[in-house]
Amino acid sequence: MTLARTALRLVVSAALKGAGGARPTIAEGRFYDSRISDLAPESVVDDAKPVGILLTDGDEGEALSEQNGGSPFHRLIELVIELGMVQAIAATADEGGGYIVGYPDTDRRLEASLDLLEFQVMRRLSYDPAPLPVLFRKFVRIRKHDCHRQVTDDTGVKLACRLLTLTCEVTDDRVEIYNSSKTQPTGLDLLPEPLKSVAKALADGSSELEVCNAIAAALNPPLSAGPLEGFDAVFDNKTPTGVDDPSHKVGANIDLPQ
Repeated sequence: MTLARTALRLVVSAALKGAGGARPTIAEGRFYDSRISDLAPESVVDDAKPVGILLTDGDEGEALSEQNGGSPFHRLIELVIELGMVQAIAATADEGGGYIVGYPDTDRRLEASLDLLEFQVMRRLSYDPAPLPVLFRKFVRIRKHDCHRQVTDDTGVKLACRLLTLTCEVTDDRVEIYNSSKTQPTGLDLLPEPLKSVAKALADGSSELEVCNAIAAALNPPLSAGPLEGFDAVFDNKTPTGVDDPSHKVGANIDLPQ
């Protein structure tokens, strides 16, 4: 199953962006879900500012028990958050000279700014009582934290970057088969949990909600089957002796109401 990864990225992306005047980190709304291109502050204006790129890399799943093979699995997903920003950029004459306000102007401040951004990310996901972080903690448990520092200045722009990897225990996709004689789900109700709960918590018009709507459309029609009419049961009221003796077995036909 894979939509659990989508649910993880979308809820983290939306939670870290915040909205309007309630931005939880110094990166504000500059968190990108699954962006393939590297940080390029020399050509992308926003990449010079504090920014984050979200990716899901490793994904392992084990059976929930020896008796239960296959889906759903006990999922461990690596959520990678690439955090970066550049050192102070010289302003043009039109901008008044000096340095552009808001950029760290020393190595020490640059590293401290990255530390602050990482702290804000972890505080948001682990402690914030806002609805999206609370939803994140309902189906995700962070089991491991790992962070590595990277510095890139090949283009002449000094870019400081940290790769924050969170190993997350995630609830697997919950696939449902619907009774074909009943009203079938539509819209976001076509999504499996936990993606369904994430989608319904996203802000109208957000890019994350657009992704969920597209996935829901692709899952239409849902899996459905005819109603179960009943089943046959056999009860054995005697300790097994190795001999198949039907005299101590009681059979029954059980009809289910429709």
